[in-house]
Amino acid sequence: MIVNSPIEMLKLWNKLAKEAKVLLLRWDLWAGKTLLTKWFAKWLWIDENIVQSPTYAYINIYEDKLLHIDMYRIEHYSDLVEKWILDQIHQYEYIVIERPKFIDKLWLINYLNIEIIKKSVNIREVNIIKV
Repeated sequence: MIVNSPIEMLKLWNKLAKEAKVLLLRWDLWAGKTLLTKWFAKWLWIDENIVQSPTYAYINIYEDKLLHIDMYRIEHYSDLVEKWILDQIHQYEYIVIERPKFIDKLWLINYLNIEIIKKSVNIREVNIIKV
């Protein structure tokens, strides 16, 4: 589907937030991963101002409710074990994983696989698969 503005994206997001507790976010750079995670945090009554990209930290935890992971720098499954990411995944009900890898080994259920392709400044193509 095509989303033509940030307002349309927020409306879509409000619908999606009710459908799954785990989100896998795949998309272009600067397409809005952190913004979407901020909206998810806000939906969980977490201050969205504390949400930051975990690209270099690998994991951010917000108010012991939301686990936010970026797997961009994860190269091997063993990295998930060494950095305690696997242990963290099974301790949280709400999870956002940016640029997910090794999904078949994470034992996730009831998640949304969301791909967003930036078409222009405001326009995004959104593809959603519920697993």
